[in-house]
Parts: sequence; structure tokens; C-alpha cells
Amino acid sequence: MKKLFKIILILIIVMSILSSLAILGGAIYLHRYKDSRVDPSLIEIAHRCEKTKFYCYDFSDRDGRVGDAVLVESAELGGEMKYKYVPYNEIPEDLVNAFIAIEDKRFYKHSGVDLIRTTKAAFNYIFGSGKFGGSTITQQLVKNLTGNDDFSINRKLSEAFSAIELEKEYDKTEILEMYLNVINLSEGCRGVGAAAEYFYSKKPSELTLSECATIAAITNNPSKYNPKKHPENNIKRRDLILGCMLEMGYITADEYSCAVAEPITLKLSQAGASGGVNSWYIDMVIEDVLKDLAAKYNISRSSASLMLYRGGLKIYTAMDAKIQAILDEYYSNIYNFPIDSRGNMAESSMIVIDPYSGDILGVVGAAGEKQGNRLQSYATDTKRPPGSAIKPLSVYSLALEKGLIEWSSIFEDSPVRAESEDQPPWPYNADRTYVGDVDIQYAVQNSLNTVAVKVLDRVGNGESMSFLKNKLLINSLNEAADIGSASLALGQSSRGITLRELTAAYSIFEEGIMSKPRSYFKVTDESGQIILDNPSSQESVISKETAAIMTKLLETVVDTGTAADKICLDKITSVAGKTGTTQGNCDRYFVGYTPELLAGVWFGYEYPQSLDEFGGNPSIYIWDEIMNEIYRKTDYGKSSRFAVPETVQKLTYPTPQGELEQNGEDTPRVKDGWFAFNENNYE
Repeated sequence: MKKLFKIILILIIVMSILSSLAILGGAIYLHRYKDSRVDPSLIEIAHRCEKTKFYCYDFSDRDGRVGDAVLVESAELGGEMKYKYVPYNEIPEDLVNAFIAIEDKRFYKHSGVDLIRTTKAAFNYIFGSGKFGGSTITQQLVKNLTGNDDFSINRKLSEAFSAIELEKEYDKTEILEMYLNVINLSEGCRGVGAAAEYFYSKKPSELTLSECATIAAITNNPSKYNPKKHPENNIKRRDLILGCMLEMGYITADEYSCAVAEPITLKLSQAGASGGVNSWYIDMVIEDVLKDLAAKYNISRSSASLMLYRGGLKIYTAMDAKIQAILDEYYSNIYNFPIDSRGNMAESSMIVIDPYSGDILGVVGAAGEKQGNRLQSYATDTKRPPGSAIKPLSVYSLALEKGLIEWSSIFEDSPVRAESEDQPPWPYNADRTYVGDVDIQYAVQNSLNTVAVKVLDRVGNGESMSFLKNKLLINSLNEAADIGSASLALGQSSRGITLRELTAAYSIFEEGIMSKPRSYFKVTDESGQIILDNPSSQESVISKETAAIMTKLLETVVDTGTAADKICLDKITSVAGKTGTTQGNCDRYFVGYTPELLAGVWFGYEYPQSLDEFGGNPSIYIWDEIMNEIYRKTDYGKSSRFAVPETVQKLTYPTPQGELEQNGEDTPRVKDGWFAFNENNYE
């Protein structure tokens, strides 16, 4: 008896301490969270299901932004999320009661927080399973609207106070209506309307009692209780819900018996999803807007999706409809792409950018006809090593800007690491040969790996990494893993970068200005109020002189270097660019630009493997064919030559010995090069 008394006394003391701590903690946090409220815009969206619309501009003057917004009629949101708003008076009583019975039995008695349930949940968390639970329907509504579902004391307190505030502003019916229209019910269904339509091809008002309980069962764990993929799990929870409904007097014993005897018979429908397939461009815009909404409003991706998919927004894209149509037509035709000896077609992607504004004019994420929405895009999502296409960005432009090299600077084309019994010489060039003394122009034109590594050594690996990430916005690079010369000088980065990042960085070679790439200009709500503004973002990162000299260097790549005799567009306008090949010849790139447009192409397999049997670089041919189409079918072509500042002049200098020996007796003894005659402005 004494032992039992001691145990009871200890429990009383422990509970008293916990209660005191809870009261103290509540007092401390009360002031902090007393004004906790869910963003009113999310509340408003919870009551709506308006379609978001996409626009592009028909510019008569893109630079001056003179033009009209045109609705992109083919663009629809669908695939990832299904929404169908249902007002409360169209939701059957059985469906409402099913959720209350399993999720919040005292819903009509509490004021946002169920103290009894919360206390039990806290006790269970401390002394039991370590799981908290205990959220009311109102708290779950807060979580679904804000998307904040991490477990922390701060989050739970904020959620609780927000729920209390909601209960002050909205009655129980309004809260239920919002909740039942935003909850995640698996398979992309948000809300009971979408779930009823997807799983049963019905309106909620047409659901049977068993079907109501089946849908209510999903929300506890949408993956585990998905009736399509895990019917055995769902039926157990469905029966539990029916039992709770019987216990609470919501249904009779006969209704319970009939409902538990009813098998789960789904009649799946795709009516809630978009019937059309969007362009790769619209997919890209959706992803960009989701990220920016989440960042600006400090909400989760799911909450941003809620705003995007049912908020009736208007998204004004930077797309050039004519360029996008050319890209779509070319890439949808599989006969434009080579196949290997096994009959397999490799993949490819392309992006076209206005280098002066950063506007993304067109994009395609894969070869062949697009089969769905929100697919993996090889242009904007997939990360691959950039190969030698990184050299002008990570090595040569920076070295020129810092005054460490000039056009005629001499470097020995030889290994940095000599051959030994244990290791081969490193690095080696693509043709496995070394030619001796060469200048920078020859090294760039022929993509010599040896010289790139030696120039990087002058620049400094840390300086190069900082330039790429902080100035050129190539954020996919890993500062720890990619700090080595193989990554920075040869483009063999650990996890790769996107074609979008790589291509956009080349914008610096037009006038020395990095233009952040953008897919949309602004997003407004239905009334026209701007909720996301995305102005052009530009920063001068190298001088005009450095940019002009780099462009002249990259013109030699097209004229006589690794892209020689493969580009026809240079008969119409000046073209500069750089090829790229990764280790094992698994990826091929060409990033090229004219005085008006910048474009990048990637070519490779979905899962990296050698491209040896394709011979040359297919990216170059794809780039040239599409760019010729763009110049033929649009108004581009007004500027045919790259601008050269007066401070950059062409001079003659002696040809290096290695080049003379490599090219034979016919090699001229002197060469022309471009040189700057003012101080650089690198910081």
C-alpha cells in the first residue's frame, strides 16, 4: 500500500511540474503568438476554385516593352493537382460526420484547440510512442493552408493560436467547408470534390455511406490509405471510421452493418485533371512561380500550389510565341534526331534567351512529342556536367578581366602532372596529343584542357567558384565537391548544372552584364493586383572590353575551331559559341550566341552512356537548324555584327612555336588578335 502511495505521489508531483512548465511556457509564448493569423489571401483562396490563366506578349518592341498581352489558350493547370470546389450545402452529412468522427470528435465543443485531446497527446508524446498528434480540424485547416507541418513546439503553438483566431472569425460550418476543400486526399486530389470525382466519378452528394468513410480514411496518411494503391489499408480504417460514427450516433446499427459489408469499388476518372498537354515553357513557368510564391509569402510548396491552382491568377510570361512554336515543332519530330545502332534515340533539350534582359524566349525539355505535364525537363531540371562549355565562364573571362592573360599570352600545351608508373599524365586533350607553346586564342579555339587548368591556377580555384556562384548564378555547383580543377577547368562537376544555368551565364559576353534568366514578368490576382513582380535583374560582372575579346575568341571556335564548318547561321549573322563534351563522351553541348539571341543545346542519353557512335557533336547541328528557322521566321536579324568598343583594337603578333610546328610550313608567322587598352574593372 505504501509503495502504491509513493507511486501516486510521484505521479502527482511530476504532473504538477509539467503543468507548471506548461503554464509558464504558455505565458512566455502567449504574447508572441497572440496575433497569430493565417494569411487572409490563403483564406480567400480556400473559398475559391478559379482557373489560372497564362499570357505572353505580342511585342512590337521587346526592348521598349511595347506590345499586347495575349492569352495562351492552350495552357492549363493540371496533372499534378486536382481541385473541384464544393460549397458546404452540397457536401453530404455522412461525409462531414465521417471526418468529425475520426479526426475531431469534439469539433463542435472546442474553440479551435481541444485541451483534453492535446493533454492526452502530450502525455503520449512524453511517456508513450513519441508521436504528438492531437490536432483539431481547425488546426489541420491551418496546417493545410500554411503548409507548415514540421514538428516543433513553436509550430504547434503558432498553429494552436491561429486555430483559436480562426474560430473567432469563422463559424463551424465555414471552417468545415474550407477544411473539406483543401485537404490532401492522395492522387493529387485536394478536397472532397476532387476525390469524389477522381475515385468514384461522382459528385460528393452522390456518395454512399461507405464511400464517404473511404474518402475520410485517406487524410490520416494519404499514401498509406490510398484506396487505389492500398485498398487493404483503407478498408481497415474505413471500418474504424464507421465504428466511430456508430458510437457517436451518426449512423444506425443497420447502416453500419451494410456499409462495412460493402466492398471498395472504385470508378476512376481523369475528369479533374487537365485534358491537354502544356508546352515545356508553361511547365517551366509553373515551377518558377511555385518557388517564388513560396519564397515571397514564406509558405510551403503545397500552399503555393493552392494559390496557383485555384487562385484565379494571371501569369504574364516572357515567352516569344513564335520561337516557342519553332522549338516545339522541331523537337516533336523524332526524325530530327539521330538514332544509334540499337535503334535508340538519345535525348536533347534547348533553351533560347534574350541575353540583354534575361527573358527566356523558348525552351524544350526533351526530344519527341510531349506526353504529359510537369515532366522532367533536361533543360531546366536535369543537372549534368557541362564539360568544356564551362571554360569561358570559369577560366578565361575571369583571367582576362583580372589582367592575368591576354589574347596572345603563351602557355605550354603539356600535362600539369607528368606520367608515372601509377598514374597517366593529366590532363590530356581530346585527341590525346600535346603541341608545345600555344597562345590563348589557340587554346580556346581547340578547347585545350592543359591550358585551361594552367590558367585556372593563375585565377585561383576559390575565385573561380565565387565568380560562378555569386556573379553568374550557377547555384547547382557544390562549393566543397566542385572546388577542384577537374570541375572548374574541365567541367566535370560532381552533380552537374542545368542547361538553363549554363546558357544564361553566357549572357555576360554581350556587354559584360549578367542577366538573371526569367520565365515570367509578373503574376496578378483576378482583380489585377500584382502578387509577384519579376523585373529584369542585371549586374555588370566583367568589363565591355573583356566581353568583346571573349566574343572574338569564341567566334574563332565557330570559324576555325571545334565547331568549324558545322554552323551555317554565320552566313547571315555573326556567331560565337563553345562546344562541350563530358568525361566518357556522355554529354554534348553547344552554347552559342548572335548579336541578338543566346541559345544552348544539350544532347545525351537519359542515363549517361557513351555517345561515340554519333561521331560529331549533334548539339551543334540542332542549334544551327533551329536558329536558322528563328532568323527566317521572325524579325531577328537587324543586328548582324557584334559591337566592339573603341578601347578594343586588333593588332598583329608572332605565331607561337607550337602552333607553327603543329600546322606545318604554311602557317603564317604572324597572327591577328584583339587587345584592350584600358584598366579592367574586376572587383
